[in-house]
Amino acid sequence: MSFRVVASLALCCCASLPSYAQRQHGGALFIRDVTIIDCAQDSPQTHMSVFISGGHITSIGANTKLKPPKGIEVLDGHGKYLIPGLWNMHVHLGSYEAGKRALSAYLAEGITGVRDMGSPLDDILKLRQGSLDGSVVAPILVVAGPMIQGPLPFRMPVFVSVSNEAAARGEVKTLKTRGVDFIKVQDAIPYDLYLAVAGEARRDHIPFVGHIPPVVLPEKASALGQRSVEHMGGRFWGVLLGASKREAELHQQEVQMYHDLLAALENKQPPPTANMRAAFTRAIVETYDPQKAADLLATFRRNHTWQCPTLVVLPMLWKDGEMHYTPEDLTWAGRLTAMNAKMVLLMQNAGVGLLAGTDLPPGAANGTIHDELAALVKAGLSPMQALRTATCNPAKFLNESHRIGTIQKGKVANLVLLEANPLEDIRNSAKVSTVVLAGRVVRQ
Repeated sequence: MSFRVVASLALCCCASLPSYAQRQHGGALFIRDVTIIDCAQDSPQTHMSVFISGGHITSIGANTKLKPPKGIEVLDGHGKYLIPGLWNMHVHLGSYEAGKRALSAYLAEGITGVRDMGSPLDDILKLRQGSLDGSVVAPILVVAGPMIQGPLPFRMPVFVSVSNEAAARGEVKTLKTRGVDFIKVQDAIPYDLYLAVAGEARRDHIPFVGHIPPVVLPEKASALGQRSVEHMGGRFWGVLLGASKREAELHQQEVQMYHDLLAALENKQPPPTANMRAAFTRAIVETYDPQKAADLLATFRRNHTWQCPTLVVLPMLWKDGEMHYTPEDLTWAGRLTAMNAKMVLLMQNAGVGLLAGTDLPPGAANGTIHDELAALVKAGLSPMQALRTATCNPAKFLNESHRIGTIQKGKVANLVLLEANPLEDIRNSAKVSTVVLAGRVVRQ
């Protein structure tokens, strides 16, 4: 379920990837005379060849020196560009059947790894197992299962609603026992239950990620060990709030908005939208303080709090015509989304880890991983920096740089062959010629 839909209803090092021992690897494959953009260095390597065996990169060398063994499949890379397989670090796959279709479509986009940020538990665990044993042709999956919320007057399979600290701690233990890779917190969670989740996650050595709930300040979330922040904090704009001269005052307004939202849900009324209106968004924008922003980003960097900004999805929050947003609301929405993009560039320059994610289904209009990379470049990142948010950065976040994320000898052969150079135009990342997953050419 997307951030947009969930938001209208309610408000550490990541665990290592599931074992590759079960994953179905390909045989031998040779990619000949290609330009390699390995994301480990800034300059492409031209006229190179890559030999793949047993799902891993066995050799990399100059085209004139490295020759294919007889009888193996050869891909002609002349005039093409080889990049590491892309990651989408914020998706919601949903049910098993819907997830299978989505994973196939993600692969076609060049995505060889996804982080599922909230889906029904049995479905997502079945999908992950299928991706490992080969019954589902799919990218690598890291999963949260359902998101942990506070008390809510409804039930949904993508939420687990907890009403007290003991229940919150118990849910963390249960999800870890079931085998999820991390815990996801959503907006509608009271402060004491957020603390309980954070504390139990730390004791159980499982990372937790998610929005910054309106009852929690961003520096507090970072200090408590929240491993990644999604959507610049969520639709209560937690990251920008932390850069405001009026942080304490605006935080109190957010807390009241949160209680108003819960009351509306309890009374089966439409959710209030004060957090989306000009009065509040204008205050967030106009009280921006560069020093406060620098201090917050220093905190994120010090605590290794990664950011998955999902720039493509944020403007869509104001697309809901039923909310009757005024021209003034939309003007300040544009100013706020522009400031979020500015903060992303500041994060890059400050050394805060960035992850590419969309929170949208594959093929979404203006919402694919390629659109997200383009949005990051528009925000001021170089094409190489943008590519890294979807390749080597996810590998670092997952503690898997020794296996994935770059094109180097010994690493898993998750690769994408492009028709044009993404360093000249980042949108060339969408010109996918061939996808190689664990050494196999993906044929759909």
